[in-house]
Amino acid sequence: MNQKSEKANISKPCLQSPASLPACGIMRPMKNRTLQIILTLCFSVAALYFALRGVNFSDVARALRQVHLGWLLITLALLLMTLVMRAARWQVLLGRKVSWRDAFGLINIGYLVSGVVPARAGDPARAFAASLRGPVSAWAALSVVIVERVLDMVLILLMLLGTLPFVEGMQAYLASSQENGSLSYSLMVTVMGVAAVGMLAGFIAVAWAPRKVEAMARKILSQMHIPTPERWLKPLHSILDGLSVLRSPREGGAVILWSLGLWVMTLAYFFTAMLACRSFLPEGNFFLQSIVSVWASAFGMIFPATGGIGSFHAAVQIALEWGFDIPKDLGLTYAIVVHAIAYLSGIVLGAITLLVWGISFKSLVSNAQKVEKTPTSQE
Repeated sequence: MNQKSEKANISKPCLQSPASLPACGIMRPMKNRTLQIILTLCFSVAALYFALRGVNFSDVARALRQVHLGWLLITLALLLMTLVMRAARWQVLLGRKVSWRDAFGLINIGYLVSGVVPARAGDPARAFAASLRGPVSAWAALSVVIVERVLDMVLILLMLLGTLPFVEGMQAYLASSQENGSLSYSLMVTVMGVAAVGMLAGFIAVAWAPRKVEAMARKILSQMHIPTPERWLKPLHSILDGLSVLRSPREGGAVILWSLGLWVMTLAYFFTAMLACRSFLPEGNFFLQSIVSVWASAFGMIFPATGGIGSFHAAVQIALEWGFDIPKDLGLTYAIVVHAIAYLSGIVLGAITLLVWGISFKSLVSNAQKVEKTPTSQE
């Protein structure tokens, strides 16, 4: 599809009159969308409060001036490598229906939208943009995003479970929590691990038995006396198509290998960022601290704060303080460095991609909301 036709397709919803908007499914979710945005902004403010409370900003500024530029450039290079590997995995998950170059652009479009738009619009935006770059529906692409998330969560939990026994400060905190009658953190982690593995197994089972899933859905809709079941089965067709890659042992193995490589590269990225900050960080096991920062930041990003601003920083700061007695000011400075490199890179690369492809940011977000809110309207 050429750029001219892409502009025509993506701009169409924006050219309609206000009277025709309900037919596009835009006005109907407006109130819910506004509520989501308000809640997300509240979460962002709360996350920033927890990240910044008790912090001496003069110490943070002083520490930022001590960051080693050479290690920072290496960190940036490793961050770009993680994006390359995410694009390769994304391409395989999409059944290689888009080129690697397009997959790289789509990844960064997702980061751009997530970084500036509340309520996690990045994933549906990436999914909609994917439908413009190849023979893949937006809902099939969105189902692939969910598979990505589950794979990442499984690997993150494995990192968490593998490092907790070696973090004395965290062990002391867990012991005190259990003595106070609080819910065991290790039990929570186990439950989350089982849930993540169960979700992954569920995706694989659905991918291997699409006809049974479709027949079951049709039966349920029939029992509910839905007048037009095909309208509701349409997005299910797309989702099952998006999961088809998991039926191939070769492609499924490639996805797992790319996932493992991705998180090894992510760990290297966090580690070199810590070396860039070593001039002000206390002496310690930087490698172990980097692993803890990786899984802590991942849990921080689950919190619905726009671009992870605040939640990312608070999660890394707290993990380093509890686990290694690193002062809040210094832990926050390290978190700022790690987050800023990834955040700004995603914004810049995403903006360049939209500019090169000739896609309107406003139209992209509008169509992403339709993908998220009105699946039955997808073609």
